[in-house]
Amino acid sequence: MARLGFVVARWFVFCDGRAGIAYDDRSLPAGLDEQFFADLDAGLEIARDANIRVDLVLFDHHWLFRGIRDTLADPVTGDLLEARLPEGRAWILSSQEGHDALFEHVITPLIRRYSDGGPRADLRDQIFAFEFMNEPDFVVDEWERDRSPRVARALPFAALAAAIARLSDLVHNHSPAIVTLGGARADNLWAWDADALGLDVIELHAYPDTPHPGDVDVFSTPARALDVRREVILGEFRASAPLDECLEKALAGGYIGAWPWSFSGTDKYGRLPVDALRRFGERHPELVNPRFSPS
Repeated sequence: MARLGFVVARWFVFCDGRAGIAYDDRSLPAGLDEQFFADLDAGLEIARDANIRVDLVLFDHHWLFRGIRDTLADPVTGDLLEARLPEGRAWILSSQEGHDALFEHVITPLIRRYSDGGPRADLRDQIFAFEFMNEPDFVVDEWERDRSPRVARALPFAALAAAIARLSDLVHNHSPAIVTLGGARADNLWAWDADALGLDVIELHAYPDTPHPGDVDVFSTPARALDVRREVILGEFRASAPLDECLEKALAGGYIGAWPWSFSGTDKYGRLPVDALRRFGERHPELVNPRFSPS
């Protein structure tokens, strides 16, 4: 990634909650699993050595999808049983008890570990941003047009906003990182721009091959035309033209970052075209990683 010029990587952490988090017998977050910090420390050390900073995406909107797999203990025998959650983990975010458990046992220990005075304060500057959720547009109760049919119990916007604001306060008190959110729809950016949420920058995701009412062509629409006060990152996008041309348009349009999806190529969009990344890096050595290599 460094040789291709990247300076920030967006890294999904807990996703739908199946890994990294230990739960109690009521399925409330009780802590982080025993390997979590060893893995995250190692990843941040690798990022540091490659001159790359990381945007930690805490949760994915799949957190609220019906049918998430889970392991439950039989109350009589204690045997571990595989189950599927009919409402995902929605109630953890929609209940105050779940909200408090998530912050107390998962989010706060994570942020404090990399804060001044934390056990790994030496890695604090490798964290570029904390992002509460990827594409929450699809799970908000009031946003019926965008809500995914795979969501059985949608999340009231007030509950989501409270969690985002709490994360923002925590990060701003303990970390030099910024706080952002991976917005899926351009016409919902107004909601993430509210001061009460405390976000530092807003993300917008753009997939021109899957048009949606209210979406904009970000490569012909400057950031200032999005009618938000905060600066905007293209947090995910799929190129509608050669990737280096899209990056040039994002730069000219005033976006403060552009993160093409995806480096790992784990879905239908495939891996990134390395030749286009190298062309952009050769034209903009001031923007790319010092380890950038044109060949």
